[in-house]
Amino acid sequence: MTDKKIGKYTVKIIREKCIGAASCTAIAPGVFELDEEQIARIISQQGNDDETKLLAAQSCPTAAVIVVDNESGDQVWPIISK
Repeated sequence: MTDKKIGKYTVKIIREKCIGAASCTAIAPGVFELDEEQIARIISQQGNDDETKLLAAQSCPTAAVIVVDNESGDQVWPIISK
């Protein structure tokens, strides 16, 4: 299986930071769902558009969802000070 990147952003979840608030699943249900432990997981990178994926990440109260720009490889959320 290849890690084919479609769209502008790829999202990742830091499981240790997830508290199961489910805001990501409410905003982007095509990308996120809660697993049996009530921790968010990614079901599809293409399930919602890029803007929706970013909004879902920004809604996370613990910043457990990371958004990476596929072209540059830079993390765009949460914002990292350089």
